[in-house]
Amino acid sequence: MNETRIFADAYQTTFADPKEMLEFLAQRAKESSWIRKPTRTLRLVPAIQEAGKMKDTIGKNWEEILVDTENNTQLALKIKGETYPVRTCAIRTILDRAGISGSGLRKLETANYAKVVNYCLKVAKGDALIKIADGKVSAVHGGDHHDYSILDMRAVFEMTMQFLNTNFPGNSYVEGSGMFDHSIVSAMWELGGNQELLDTYRDALSDHGISDNIIAPAVRLTTSDVAVSGANLYPMLTCSSSGRTISLGSPIKLAHTGGADMTQFLANLRMLCSRYQDAISDITKLMDIEIHHPLNCIRLLMKRLGIRKKLINDAAEMFEFQKGNGPCTAHDIYFAMNEASFFAACEGMQGAAIINLEEQITRALALDWKEFDVGGAIKW
Repeated sequence: MNETRIFADAYQTTFADPKEMLEFLAQRAKESSWIRKPTRTLRLVPAIQEAGKMKDTIGKNWEEILVDTENNTQLALKIKGETYPVRTCAIRTILDRAGISGSGLRKLETANYAKVVNYCLKVAKGDALIKIADGKVSAVHGGDHHDYSILDMRAVFEMTMQFLNTNFPGNSYVEGSGMFDHSIVSAMWELGGNQELLDTYRDALSDHGISDNIIAPAVRLTTSDVAVSGANLYPMLTCSSSGRTISLGSPIKLAHTGGADMTQFLANLRMLCSRYQDAISDITKLMDIEIHHPLNCIRLLMKRLGIRKKLINDAAEMFEFQKGNGPCTAHDIYFAMNEASFFAACEGMQGAAIINLEEQITRALALDWKEFDVGGAIKW
């Protein structure tokens, strides 16, 4: 694990085991601080204008941090006499605090961009809770008591592992699944000693003449302290045939708002079994939905979900190679759609973007599949 440029906006790493991940997150907490200030006192400025003033504020690696900032946001945030470079993942939260949005902002030169945002910051109400991490501003949250609640990331992962060890004996960390970037942290565990979670699903597979290629039920934990994700628990499957994972639907979410705390997160962990059973029920129902035009169905359905055309084509071509274009079930197509995450990763998509793609795919479970089962040439 190379930490020499951990300050860089594009920094990302993975973990071979949970111990390495917990130690890493503990170190990140030491390198982070939280500042609470009135939002109206904050000001965005071009980083290059404040370079000389940030040397003492940033400390070590200040020259490299400023170069990385110039290659990314080109912005700094003035906070009551101190100025910090702004990380890419902080921009959305800054705009939220300013109450401003729109694609036109991105077309402005840096100085004008800062000026527009500052007009709005000057009249913003309430406090801001600012996260400084590894020399840069990583987030600017609402700082009032009902706004953002800090959930220590190491504590979230540690509690999850303790809960799984107690309630799911035989669970195992999926090597390399643990990942960190400045926007999100994620890891997955197979619940291999709890195959009874899949009894209903295996029976349905047998009844429909489908080979059982499932290794184990699994759960993914994802969290963030820059407003990309709550502390979310995703029910998953792991597949022996492809080595891939299958998302089973909506996660159990704990948003960082309204006084969220570790007691509430523990309550969500206790919901894991029931959520898994619901998710298995949803995916099992797909076996009873017959699809007559699978390639059209894949393309139209994934388009509805907002997935990029190249990923759609990759998934459809893989399905055609493996299954042909004859009648199948919605279950077959859902598994094929999940291949999009693999193709996206091969293209270099990482971290939060992959998880967002998987969430897009799970929305298919709530759609009317017959609406997309159309014959003939299609416009898409």
